[in-house]
Amino acid sequence: MWWSKRRVRLAAVAGAITVTALLLLTLLPVPQRFSFHGAAIYDPDPNCLGIDTTSGTTVQFSWSAVSPIDFFVVSCSGSQEIYEGNGTQGSGAFVSSGGLYEFGASCPEGPCVPADVSGSFTGPLLPL
Repeated sequence: MWWSKRRVRLAAVAGAITVTALLLLTLLPVPQRFSFHGAAIYDPDPNCLGIDTTSGTTVQFSWSAVSPIDFFVVSCSGSQEIYEGNGTQGSGAFVSSGGLYEFGASCPEGPCVPADVSGSFTGPLLPL
């Protein structure tokens, strides 16, 4: 009988630790960095590759290219343009409304000069 009570207690403690760890990973904001090399956004491409953010997250970024380009940040979930810049470099920031954001040179009809992007945001390690 003594062993079964001890096992129940150990299982309860392990469960509490697991639940606490998951809550911390999904709720605790953690500074995160990102970078994309050769980033380009193609019009017929249905994929949205970028960063996944929660609502209220501030995203800061800078971009560069070897020759002048049109650069965009697009909200994939909101299907809207968040930032537009042109030239060989730039930077910006925005407050996320949540969801995926894609960064890159505008490449409406095929090959183009891509951009390199780097930035940071604060968000949970495990977005819900």
